[in-house]
Amino acid sequence: MDEIEYIAEGLKALNNAAVSLVLKGDYEGAEKMFRSVEEMAMLFCYEEGVGMTRVSMANLSMARGNIMDALAHIEAAIGLFPPGDDRDAACDMQKKISLHALESGMEKERAGDLKGALEMFETILPILNEKRAELVAAEIENIKRYLESGSE
Repeated sequence: MDEIEYIAEGLKALNNAAVSLVLKGDYEGAEKMFRSVEEMAMLFCYEEGVGMTRVSMANLSMARGNIMDALAHIEAAIGLFPPGDDRDAACDMQKKISLHALESGMEKERAGDLKGALEMFETILPILNEKRAELVAAEIENIKRYLESGSE
């Protein structure tokens, strides 16, 4: 095992330890550990390690109910992975998170939080498939017109 593989294995072990903290509900401890793993991976210029940590942080954000943070983390992860299985998995995860964001945006809209709904919809628009994107783009325009009319 060369030095890079050794470092990668150590970072994976730390990442897995942080995941176990998430499963135990220790979100703060997990976040601190993920941040440390990310910093170490950056020190060694191990982009895939940073990417895997960002995937884990996206999962943590979802567990906390913070969809916008989850989207930001998974987008960062996708940008760090070379084409292949890890990137494909991160893209699949991004699609799943975007569907949660769509549901959350619809809930916000029903509850009268139009600005919150608009933010969600605009964030996920580029991620959605063509059919959903068409519908969401139309809803974005409806919300903007309503907000501009001063009817809020």
